[in-house]
This record gives sequence, C-alpha cells and structure tokens, in this order.
Amino acid sequence: MSAVSEATIRVRVDPTNPGQFFACCGLLELADRLWGGAEGWFDEKGHFLLRPWRITPDFSASVLIDGIVRCPLTNTMTGWELQRRGDLSSMPKKTREAVPSLEDEKKALDALWRESPVLLDEPFHLRVDWFVDERSGGETLKTWAGQQSVVDIARGMKVLVEAGDFGATPSDDWLSKRSTSASLPFNFDAELGGMGSDRDVGFSFDPLKSINVRTRPLIELLAFVGLQRFRPIRITTGNRYRFSLWFDPLLPEVAATAACGLLESPHARAFEFRLLYRTKYLKSFLPATPITGSHR
Repeated sequence: MSAVSEATIRVRVDPTNPGQFFACCGLLELADRLWGGAEGWFDEKGHFLLRPWRITPDFSASVLIDGIVRCPLTNTMTGWELQRRGDLSSMPKKTREAVPSLEDEKKALDALWRESPVLLDEPFHLRVDWFVDERSGGETLKTWAGQQSVVDIARGMKVLVEAGDFGATPSDDWLSKRSTSASLPFNFDAELGGMGSDRDVGFSFDPLKSINVRTRPLIELLAFVGLQRFRPIRITTGNRYRFSLWFDPLLPEVAATAACGLLESPHARAFEFRLLYRTKYLKSFLPATPITGSHR
C-alpha cells in the first residue's frame, strides 16, 4: 500500500452499471500510466478513488482529464496503409472496379481500419486489442457489428469528451455528464442497454446516422480502455458475467484480479450482468444485480 494518502481523485459511481465499473477500471489504468503508478479502490459511499503510488506534484483530476483529451487516438495501421487507403478511396469507384485487384485491396484496407487494435498515444502509450482476443474470451464482450469501425466509435466518443468541458467538471460528476450527437456509442453504459431493444423502440438507431443519441461519452471511452486489463468472469451457464468491487487501495495489476473475483477478500462485493442482443451482432451491457452475500 502506498504511503501517499492525502491526494485522491473521487468519482461517483453506480456499481449496478457495469459500464461505470469498467470506466473506473479504465481511469485506474490511465492514471497508472500517466503517473508511473496509481492505486484505485471503491468506498461504501458510492465513489471510486484514485491516488498516486508515489508523491507526484502534478497529480490532479484536471491533469488526468487533460491527458485523456489531448491523447492522440488511432489504430495499428501503418502510415503507408493509411495513405494507400486514402488514395484508393479518392478514386472513382468505376476506376477501381475496372481493376479488380484495386477494389480487393481497398476492401482489405477498409477491414483493417474497422478491425485493427486501437492505440492511445502520448501520454499513455496503450494498445487496446481485447476485442480480437479469442483465447481469453475478450471478443465475447464486443458490442459492435463487424461492419462498424471500432476506431471510429472510439474517436466519436473522444470528440465528445474533448467538446464536453470535462476539465471544468468536478471529477465526482465525470460519469454522469451527458452529450448529444449522432456519434454511435459502444453501448457499455447500462442506461442505454436498459432502454430496450430495437424491437422495443421500433427501429435500430445504428443505420440512422442523422438521429442524435444522448450518451455519457466518458463512460463509453473509459470502459473501452478498462476492458483491456479488467475482465468480468463469464458464467458458463447462460449469458451472465460477474465483476467485483474491491475496497482496498490496489495497483492495476492486482486490482484486475480483484475485479474478476479471483482475489479472496472479505470486503469484495460481486455483481452480475447480462448482454442485451439487439441483433445477432449488436449488443449492449444491461444493468447489474448484486450477488447475495457478497458484501461486507
């Protein structure tokens, strides 16, 4: 445990919203990378807390949110691949179709753009690729369809964070701050999932780009980051996933073990959630329910 106790960042969190839980995990991941070590934990008053592992003069909520706002976000495509995709996209379609190899090349580069791991550059230097992880089951938490671009969704949420004046927002309110735009969210925020399926509302929002959606972009972006290291346990019987709050200050390497319930602790509190299948491919996180007996 760190000797630093007075410097903390507090974020109000609803543990029945798995998107908010994994957003807190994402905050811990980014704080740890920004300051060369950070601890995070939950308290009984509905907060997630962060503090530096060592005395860090620039440790503050404003510095952390500024790092998120100014961090370049791209994917693992090379500069040549990006340039080539741009060149092929600028060609008239009939010109490409006249040379089948050109059309095939563009389709391959478009697939790379949609599916490649996402990179958060300076100051975090983080590669996010859990959604292509077949071995440990990360891909089962993927909420978007194959023809949707993960980097475009992430960038859309980041643009809303950039425009949302989060630097002037108390950290307590970060996960409740809303934005309205046509940018599609990841649907990690269970408030969106809890609204019902496309059948319930009569149509799917996803193809209708002109319809504005009210989202909480920091939840969406940070949960996407948090899932890189922090994963729920998948219950083998049915569409059920379990995560656990931890109440002692932990570095992310240990906190990730606590988050999936593998760190034995009398202070753990477990929650379970399901995925809403809007279509065969489009999913949303649904609200979580506490597991009886898994509390202090």
